[in-house]
Amino acid sequence: MTQEEMDVLTQHLSADKQFIHDGYYRLRKLDETTYEVAFLVADACGATSVHPQITIEKQGDTWQAVKLLDFVSTPVETIVYSQETAQALSERLEQLGKQALYAINQ
Repeated sequence: MTQEEMDVLTQHLSADKQFIHDGYYRLRKLDETTYEVAFLVADACGATSVHPQITIEKQGDTWQAVKLLDFVSTPVETIVYSQETAQALSERLEQLGKQALYAINQ
């Protein structure tokens, strides 16, 4: 994710989930270089589950995915960064980033 994309997310999203266009979005700051970006879906009881939540870290001029949790997928997905998972994490972050930016611009 580029810094420009991250700037848009930080301007429109917060640590509290908020409904935008197609679901709930959240952006939590963990420290100066680490955030969690999440899309959440509501269940029949009104609770929400991450679908997915991706932990990202600033690396140079970009933000890289280091962990993914998805409690809606069957089976539940947990992916931690390694050489083998780097491509899949990058693709999922790109997908979630595009989805969030699209929702923000609606």
